[in-house]
Amino acid sequence: MEVRRRSNAETKVELPGSHSVLQQRLRSVSQESDELLMYAADVQEREKSPIHEAYAEGQTISAKVMGFHDDLESWGYRNFPVITDHFNFLVYGVDLAVRSIRWFQFGFAACWLGFRLCLYAVMLLPAFVRIMLTYYHDPRIHRRIRYGPAEREYLDIYVPKEALEKGAKVPVVIAVMGGAFIIGHRGYNAQLGLRLMEFGIITVGVDYRNFPRGCIPDMVEDVSRGVRWVFQNIERYGGDISNVMLMGQSAGAHLAAMLLLEHSLLEAKHIADGKDFNDNWSVKDLQAFLGISGPYHLEKLGPHLSSRGLYPGIMTHMTAGDLPGCSPEALLQNKEWKAVGKAAASQLPPLHLFHGDCDKAVPVWSSEQFAAALKDAGAKVVLDVRKGMTHTYPVVEGPMRRHDPQVELVLPMMLGTGAEKRIAEEKQLPPMAPLRMLDLAGIISPF
Repeated sequence: MEVRRRSNAETKVELPGSHSVLQQRLRSVSQESDELLMYAADVQEREKSPIHEAYAEGQTISAKVMGFHDDLESWGYRNFPVITDHFNFLVYGVDLAVRSIRWFQFGFAACWLGFRLCLYAVMLLPAFVRIMLTYYHDPRIHRRIRYGPAEREYLDIYVPKEALEKGAKVPVVIAVMGGAFIIGHRGYNAQLGLRLMEFGIITVGVDYRNFPRGCIPDMVEDVSRGVRWVFQNIERYGGDISNVMLMGQSAGAHLAAMLLLEHSLLEAKHIADGKDFNDNWSVKDLQAFLGISGPYHLEKLGPHLSSRGLYPGIMTHMTAGDLPGCSPEALLQNKEWKAVGKAAASQLPPLHLFHGDCDKAVPVWSSEQFAAALKDAGAKVVLDVRKGMTHTYPVVEGPMRRHDPQVELVLPMMLGTGAEKRIAEEKQLPPMAPLRMLDLAGIISPF
């Protein structure tokens, strides 16, 4: 590590870039086994690293207290899952407010957006409660399965009846939720998972550390470990590892895209060195990638956030000071990518980028420019821009009114010919809320 001396005898440590950090971490994760105890030493070493010390001060507690907390939390989830989950959410919210208040602006525009968000949530509360009750009580959902040792490294598995048959091998969708990198929860995948079970598809909702308890390299590492876990374990639940797709929405689309590009680059560099990439999973093992409303270049997103009264500097903290190193689109201009870009792009599965042209949270140009960059890099990519759709319509209002763009996209990728016919023949369920209420919520939504 390079150390530069100042004239006043102070020293400055040059932190490794996020790209370099991710390459090292992803290589390590791809080779991990399923024994969680083997992760411990790696986690302890990571907490001693300069990048962790510089951007995660005050976030570690003694192992003894942490062990007691984990035991108590596990007991609560076994016996009182709803109460425990909501208590944890409350504690996290207070902690988030205390840690991050200095990064937010409280001008009129920001407060107006916050008011609209609260009103939006209240209007859709009855539907949210129905989804929540199903999430906690549907026996087909295997909740809170640990896939790694770090905080929030849990996943949920939605297992359809078809997967319970002897010798079953059903398609698998790995879903990474959004939440602005700050307020995500794997439970956000509930509507998607419940719907896909009706078509005999397993959905795995992968959680990850949220900011400020983790920065974006931590989140990408978490998603990578979750994907590795799926390829090593999903056959136990009736899943077919030869028919797996990765998808993400909003922040989840960004993290999943980062993982795909970084992992494909890692594999291409390995092959260029004349070595076989015999690890637990490869991007070539994925059938497709679906990115919904993703922010694919964080540096370019700054002016848009400022125009909405939000503080764009928070992304500097989220990325450990390296916005380009944490942006999928910028990675395609990296000198390492240009060196082996053609080989890296050949590793990628077919990519489908979906965006609504009325998205107020992440402008549609985010997907348009990323798609163009991917095409120039030699990747197989489809850009799908839908008129009139907002940021939340594909994942909230749409499914609530029984129009689910995600399912309409996933089924042809997973089931092939005849998927559209199955959708058309599926029994139409009544909307989860009055259509006028859903329309009004979409207008009020700050997204």
